[in-house]
Amino acid sequence: MNRRNIVKYLLEKNSKYTKSQRKLLKDIESARLEIERCSVYFDTVKDRNLVDYAIHMEEAAKAKYMYLLNKARKNGLKINNESILQNTLSIKKSS
Repeated sequence: MNRRNIVKYLLEKNSKYTKSQRKLLKDIESARLEIERCSVYFDTVKDRNLVDYAIHMEEAAKAKYMYLLNKARKNGLKINNESILQNTLSIKKSS
């Protein structure tokens, strides 16, 4: 079972979340995956212009992720965002 299916299953099973909270959690997971995709894209491009583009894409994805996390906190959800940002930073340092 992949990560997306696990998240979907847990969100549907756990009825303590409202419909809007479940949507927000799904959006957060999508944003997290977008950060990962941007990181992979950055690692694969070689053209200087595409590297700049990859950097901007990743920064935009991080901004969206942080926005959604703040929105979740305002809605009473507790989410640990440190792991994704630390993983992203460690990937960049190792490159």
